Amino acid sequence: MSIQPFRTTGARFPSKAAGLRLLLLVLAGLLTIDSTGYAQAEGQADVVSNRTVTASPLAGFHHSLVEALLYNPSLEEVTSKYPYKAETTTRKLEPTLILTGMGIEDGNYALHCRIQSGRKTLYQGAADVSVVNGLFENVFSLPKKYPEADGVAYELKSKNNGASVHGSVPLRWSRFQGRVRYLDGGWRSAYINLRPNGFASAASLYVPVADDGRFDALLPSRIYSVINVNGTGYSYDAMERWAWDYDLTRDREDEFTIGRTELYGIHAFNLRGGAPTVFVSFRPTALSRILQFDEDGDSRTTGEERKKMEEAMKLSPTVIGPVLQASDVRVWLNGKEQKIEQFNLIPEYNGTIWQVIYLLQFYPEPRPAFRVWHEIKLEVRSKETLRGKEIEDYGQGSVGFYRQ
Repeated sequence: MSIQPFRTTGARFPSKAAGLRLLLLVLAGLLTIDSTGYAQAEGQADVVSNRTVTASPLAGFHHSLVEALLYNPSLEEVTSKYPYKAETTTRKLEPTLILTGMGIEDGNYALHCRIQSGRKTLYQGAADVSVVNGLFENVFSLPKKYPEADGVAYELKSKNNGASVHGSVPLRWSRFQGRVRYLDGGWRSAYINLRPNGFASAASLYVPVADDGRFDALLPSRIYSVINVNGTGYSYDAMERWAWDYDLTRDREDEFTIGRTELYGIHAFNLRGGAPTVFVSFRPTALSRILQFDEDGDSRTTGEERKKMEEAMKLSPTVIGPVLQASDVRVWLNGKEQKIEQFNLIPEYNGTIWQVIYLLQFYPEPRPAFRVWHEIKLEVRSKETLRGKEIEDYGQGSVGFYRQ
């Protein structure tokens, strides 16, 4: 493969507004706005504090908010088999309680919580937490499942001044079911990993996938920042399937297709005050391009092979990212295919290497409603050559779109 140097000024994409997280909780039904314009969590007691705290610098809310997510996995453990020579692995699945808070005065706190069913206490937990920039998160590994639970009571007591924040929040679940399939018709042990608050958070939920590709789970209702659908063939004979800003505030049945290309970091947005045009950016990685660096023919790129690949990535953004035209990409909005009006390649620099971002535009038909979540799905196909053989690498991905 020939590597050609290039010149570019690069590009940067802004992160989402800090107020988006609060907006997601409104959509999930965990937050309402009362007649005074203040935010109030459903079923949550008032804050007891010696200072006013602000939940969002953009919104001006003056009540803290705590979210509780309880996950009761359907299995106690899952077994994964690999398509290459490797030992079978077993992963234990633990019931989990995730407490996330925002709008709380910075400092160190003693956190106490109770999982409840009506007035009955099912579980009590405690932990020391640090609130930074008004935020905290704590993950409790639970000794058993609590399917009868309906709420969580909590208290945060400041170790600095003795002030406390306390209340209770309801628990809600959505049914998440469907199928994982591989484009080539084969099967590799698969799983689904959901991150409620993104990669900077330790919280994640693991959904098992049966050998027939089916999955069925009750998950805490919310918008999930990242969903990764993956399997034991990753970077060997398949890549992974990503879903970003996934709306699970309602029951969902979905099918996820895994091919030889992954679509990472998908982001959809519109310009406030501009035309209804929708912009979608994504970073594709094609397995055939990675395996160009597999010198020993084991279909794995490791050690010195990976070092050579990373050296090549210092010179070009398309070393592992496919070269695409608009005709190689299909896009759907809420299940209706859209026409791509503009398609651009943008080199992305991470401080050491380059990768490729594509930015597409479409003029949505029909127009998506404001202030509700929509879904955009992408499919990508690229013609690649590996060891003298022509291969078509395919990737699928999706992203939630909230029209501003």
